[in-house]
Amino acid sequence: MKAIKGVLLLTLLNAGIAWAQDLKLPVREPEVLKAKYTFDYWGKLELSGIVRSRTDKNVFWMQNDSGDQPRVFAIDSLGKFYQSARYRNYEGITIAGATNVDWEDIAVDDKGNLIIADIGNNYNDRRDLVLYVVPEPSPIASNTTFLKKLFFKYPDQKVYNAKTDFNYDCEAVFFADGKFHMLSKDRMDTFTRLYRMDVERIDEVNTLTLLDKFNIGGKVTAADCTEDGDRLVVITYRSIWIFERTGPGSSWFNGNIYWLPVKAPQIESVCFKDDKTLWLLDEETAALYEVPTSKLVKVK
Repeated sequence: MKAIKGVLLLTLLNAGIAWAQDLKLPVREPEVLKAKYTFDYWGKLELSGIVRSRTDKNVFWMQNDSGDQPRVFAIDSLGKFYQSARYRNYEGITIAGATNVDWEDIAVDDKGNLIIADIGNNYNDRRDLVLYVVPEPSPIASNTTFLKKLFFKYPDQKVYNAKTDFNYDCEAVFFADGKFHMLSKDRMDTFTRLYRMDVERIDEVNTLTLLDKFNIGGKVTAADCTEDGDRLVVITYRSIWIFERTGPGSSWFNGNIYWLPVKAPQIESVCFKDDKTLWLLDEETAALYEVPTSKLVKVK
C-alpha cells in the first residue's frame, strides 16, 4: 500500500498539481449577512452571478439561474438598475441565440467581453457545458448576441452519472492570465478542483486542464479574480475565502489565505466591488450583501 501511495504522489507531482494542505480554522461565530439592496424589479429574481465591468467601473453585470430567459442585467455601484430611454419595457438584455440551461456564473475577460457560464451540472450528466463569450453591451441595450461558444469537458470525468463520481458540477468561473478558469462544486467531498481552459476551439469540445485542488470545507458556489489575477475570492454556502498568490503562474492555494464564516439563506454569487469590498448575491432572497475584505481573518 505504501508503494502504491508513493507512486501516486510522484505521478501527481510530475503532473504539476500541488494538492493544498488542510487548514486548521479558528473557532468563530459566522457573520450574519444583512441585505444592502434587494432586487424585486421584475418580481422574484434567482440571481446566480455578478461581476464588475472592466470597461466601466460603475457597471455591474448580473444573471439569473436556470429557467429564465437568456438575459443579463446591469446595475450601478448604488445597486440601481440601468434603464433604457429607447425601450420602455426594458427587462434586461437578451442574448440572442443563447440558451439558459443552467447559468451559474458570469465573468469578464481582458478583451471587453462578458463570459456567461452555462456550467451547472446538477445530475453529473451534461455533455453540453459551455461558456458564451459576449461583447460587453451598453448597460441600457435591449438585445445583443454572443461572439463565440466554447464547449468543454473535464479531463478526469469518465462516467456521466451521479452514482459513482458526483464531482463535476461547477458554479464558479473567473479569468486570469489570459485564460478562463473554473472551480468545481464537489458533491461527494469537501474539495474544490481548479481547472483552466488552455484551448479555445469553437468547432469541438475543449478538454480542460486540471491545475490544483483544495479542501475548502463545502460546496463552491462562485468566484471572482482581481484584474491582475493575484487575488481570488471564492465562496461556499457558509464561507468566504480570499487566496493571494505571489505572481502569475503561482498557485493561489499556496499563498496567503483569508477566511470568514457567514450566515445567509443561499449565497450564490460574489465579485470584488473594489479592492476593499466584496459584493455577494443571495439566490433565494435576491438580496445583495456587502462585506469589507478586512473582516476576513488570515488562516495561512
